[in-house]
Amino acid sequence: MTAGELLALLGPVFAEMLSPRERKGMHVWVERIDDAEPVLPIGSDERVDDRRAWVKWRIRGEDGGSGSLRPEEGPTEMLRAVQSDLQDFIAESKFGWGELRGPGDLA
Repeated sequence: MTAGELLALLGPVFAEMLSPRERKGMHVWVERIDDAEPVLPIGSDERVDDRRAWVKWRIRGEDGGSGSLRPEEGPTEMLRAVQSDLQDFIAESKFGWGELRGPGDLA
């Protein structure tokens, strides 16, 4: 799976959990995790299933992200992990403090 394909897969999660106002100006990207080098964004055509990576986002001026992706667990588990991290981020953000915004079933 490429970074672009991953972000396309995650699009519905962001669309369901964030309001149009929150999505306006939102920026989502994939970064590689490398202990030897600075963290750098991954190009949309670069594969994420053979490297350590995470999804990062900036929503309404607040930065967040999802922990290390595990592509070997399959797309559904990656979606669940990202949506869980996004829910935590929303509940701790200034714009969604304390809110529970559960997406629909991904299965």
